[in-house]
This record gives sequence, structure tokens and C-alpha cells, in this order.
Amino acid sequence: MTVSLATASASGRLSNEPGRALLAIRGQHVVTDSPPTLGGPNEAANPVELLLGALAACATFVFERAAQELGIALQGVSVTAAGDFDPRGVCGEPFDPRFQSFKLRIGLDGADAAQRELLLHAFKTRCPVYATLSRAAPIEIVVA
Repeated sequence: MTVSLATASASGRLSNEPGRALLAIRGQHVVTDSPPTLGGPNEAANPVELLLGALAACATFVFERAAQELGIALQGVSVTAAGDFDPRGVCGEPFDPRFQSFKLRIGLDGADAAQRELLLHAFKTRCPVYATLSRAAPIEIVVA
């Protein structure tokens, strides 16, 4: 049996303002700015923040769906994602610009310890953003 893969895509183009790009995603438009060190206006989220936002959003939705499937009555889900990287590489200096580590702080309001473990397992096995980034750098997870 052949499995059909889902394909996600986004495109970007420069705007008329230096350091600003417009992303097109499924007919929606998102503005992203480069940070001041790269000459950007720094008014909109930068690409690094968008990557971390993708991880936090994907985690939030996987927790929500898994809780529904498992019959866990969550009262709230909150996820904060952070990552450490050397910005000198982005600016052209001879340093590796990759993320060296990520940190996730997860709040699962209304879940007991056993339910949090079930939800955490679902997240780790179902979130494509986590699965991809966890192969690139370690991800420390704190469930509060």
C-alpha cells in the first residue's frame, strides 16, 4: 500500500521595505521582519520567532486533539517555545547559526500526572514540528 504524503508550502518575497518579507500561506499573508542586526525594522515576528511559534502552535493543537480523543477534560493548554542559537552566524561571521537547543514549557490545566504523561507521549509521537526539530537539537520539556 502506498501512503500519500501531505505537502505543506509557503512562499516569501521581499516587500518594498528593506528587511521585510511577505509570506504567502494558503492564500493568507504574513509579514515577517529581519532583526535590526540584519537591517530590518523588527516590527513583525522574525523567521526565528516564526519557527518557535510553529513549534508552540503545533504542540498546542496536538495536546488539544489528543485530550479530546482520550476523554481528558483540559481547562487550558499553554506552550512556550524558546531556542538558543549564535546570531553571529546569521550576520556572516564564521559561527554555526543552527539552533543548539530548544526549551518547551507546557501547561496542561486540568490534567493529572498520568494524563499529562499520556498527552506528552501523544505530542512527542504526533507533532511533525517537534519530530523534525528534535532530530536537529535537543529539546528540554518542562510540564508545569
